[in-house]
Amino acid sequence: MLRRRYVPHPSPRAPLVRSALFVILLMLSHALAQETPTDPNATPPAVADTPLEGVVVPEAIGDLLPSGPDPEAVADETVEAWLARPAVVLTDLLGMETEAMCAELPGMVLAPPPPAGTRVNIEDRRPAEVDDTEARSFTYSAVRPGDQLDVVRVELVRDGDVWQAVSVGFRVARVAPGRAWLADPATGAIFLALSLLVLVLLVRPSPARRSVGRAIGFVREHRRLVAGTMIVLYGAFAIGVWSGAALPPACEDAVLIVLGQALGQVGATSALASGEPMRLAVTIFYQNFGVVTLLLFWLGLLFGVPAYLLAIPQFFANGLPFGVLYEATGPLALLGTILLIVIELTAYFLVVAGGGMLLVTLIRNGFGGFSLAIRKITHMLLLAGVLLLVGAWYEVGLILLS
Repeated sequence: MLRRRYVPHPSPRAPLVRSALFVILLMLSHALAQETPTDPNATPPAVADTPLEGVVVPEAIGDLLPSGPDPEAVADETVEAWLARPAVVLTDLLGMETEAMCAELPGMVLAPPPPAGTRVNIEDRRPAEVDDTEARSFTYSAVRPGDQLDVVRVELVRDGDVWQAVSVGFRVARVAPGRAWLADPATGAIFLALSLLVLVLLVRPSPARRSVGRAIGFVREHRRLVAGTMIVLYGAFAIGVWSGAALPPACEDAVLIVLGQALGQVGATSALASGEPMRLAVTIFYQNFGVVTLLLFWLGLLFGVPAYLLAIPQFFANGLPFGVLYEATGPLALLGTILLIVIELTAYFLVVAGGGMLLVTLIRNGFGGFSLAIRKITHMLLLAGVLLLVGAWYEVGLILLS
């Protein structure tokens, strides 16, 4: 990785950088959350025999987690060190210097501190099956506060004659619960068929094509609102990219670790490793439309304002990793993704603008215009869906050609 020489000095971007890192933690908290059993007497869930796929050891891990020649001893030491780690309060991070905040991020992602009172039976170490001969995984029975049974998992990879711990924490699904269906080949086949159907409906005269035309008409009707929304949100994203490029080298690994953990939790990492284009496409579309876009849509229904309040910090934070990648790889390596970024961001921003259309329509027409206001934001959702469908297949093409 190409790195810049970093000379510490006061910078007007420092508050933006610290805020961006903090916002990323808040937005990705669902990906870092640990599953908690609801029944104190329940048997701990069995650990899935999931192979460690393409584990890459960032430079920061060596200073964070133990290593040594004996994997069992390293695993035990990792659990003991994990239990001794003090909890980090997110709000405390904002008072830290940028480098200090970045130093905390890898630990919060790869070894999030356990709740106070957690007990782990070190003697109950059990190997978990993995397919990679260069990786090992061990599990331990554990008890959370309140006598809730759980399982702690430690993962290691081999680097020469040394085993390096790469993660430790309560056993969690490698893919967020409720997403297993995305890996089903039938799901990919159905998504491909629906994509082709949408293409046919848009090429030929059809209700879908007329709906897209009405959506474009609503955009023209509210062109000042849409233009203003695009300027504000693209500006927030650009500031995030700018702030990411300004991060010191110590923060680059931290941001990429957080991003990688989030991608793994939404199923993107396993979908990419599968090499199946249809699975990858449906995973991308589900995350972009079924999660991000629908969240913005529901917030837009609340008279538009909440959608803007979420979107501004969200896309500011989303720009940060692109700034890190830009600084590490240079602009030429990212040229192929520019169109993809424009497609996806425009789709999201149209839905946010739809919330603004709803509010403006109600202000102009009162609640008598409620049905029209709902039609406007719904048509923005439809237009975003078409853009994200195109974006999903375009992204698959970029990945396959890279």
